[in-house]
Amino acid sequence: MSRRLDEDWLRGRASLGAAAGWTPEEIRIVAELGYGLAEQGRNEEAITIFEGLAALAPATAYFQSALGALKLRTGDLQSALIHLNAALKSDPTDLSALANKGEVLMLLGRREDAMSNLQGVLRLSQGNDSEALAVRARALLAQLSQ
Repeated sequence: MSRRLDEDWLRGRASLGAAAGWTPEEIRIVAELGYGLAEQGRNEEAITIFEGLAALAPATAYFQSALGALKLRTGDLQSALIHLNAALKSDPTDLSALANKGEVLMLLGRREDAMSNLQGVLRLSQGNDSEALAVRARALLAQLSQ
């Protein structure tokens, strides 16, 4: 690592991934591995992968969103909320993070906040290929309406 990159990282001006010399391709390959593990239900292993990726590139919405989804899946609602908020801070239009946050808020008993997030999914999903997320948001809203 160059001295300049060391200094930039220490001052918060460079990601750990850049400071460590990871290429975008290397990061993408590791992210695909984490995604594959999650698809197989190997949640703890996927969490480990995405925690590492989030440390390398903390502002990457996808890594935070994936961690939020995995934490939701494992029932760690408070941690899920932290990661989903971080994802939405980086990308307020991340429909997956918004839907997952709505579900987390519902499970935490924060009905109005959950409804607001889920309605945001419906609003943002209009006119794009997010029908599955819109269906999920409608189903969760129906649960909240009961």
